[in-house]
Amino acid sequence: MQPFELLTLFVSFVYTLALTHLLFASARMIRYRRRIVFSWPHALWMVNALLVQFDDWLSLSDLRTLKTLSLGIIAINFSIVIIQYLVCALVSPDFDGADDYDLRRFHEEQGPTYITAFLVVMLYSIAVNITVADAGVANAVGQNWLVLLILVPIIAALWVKKRWVQLLAPAVLIALQIAYAVIYYPVLR
Repeated sequence: MQPFELLTLFVSFVYTLALTHLLFASARMIRYRRRIVFSWPHALWMVNALLVQFDDWLSLSDLRTLKTLSLGIIAINFSIVIIQYLVCALVSPDFDGADDYDLRRFHEEQGPTYITAFLVVMLYSIAVNITVADAGVANAVGQNWLVLLILVPIIAALWVKKRWVQLLAPAVLIALQIAYAVIYYPVLR
């Protein structure tokens, strides 16, 4: 097994667990739709959690060109998928009690926590890009300009509690994450 295959095999388990949180919470939201107090900001952050997983999974393809993977590259990729798992777990309501069905309240109470986790993922992504660029991945540092732009709506959502910002910030983030995939990974080779 090649080093790239070994790394992707391991992180795939973590991606799967993270995606399971999102899918399970989404299924519960559909099942209990008549009891749910729906929240658009929360729903948009759940979509963003999915897109973070997708974009990072795509970006792993850059590592396939490396003949060797240093312990640093393995560790930094190991760490970022753990942080992404936390994003997915934190944005997904548990639905254990009656209060869990009020997603507006969930966003008000838990939003700062999962939005901060998004911020940590993006800041860590900058470090990942710098690390893999030093190892020879050509476009990694160039991706940081878009990651820096992605920080703006996240920070806005953390600091500005007005409803229109709470809706616009995750919507802009969705557009930027889609742009990331389209710009850097329109075709995998």
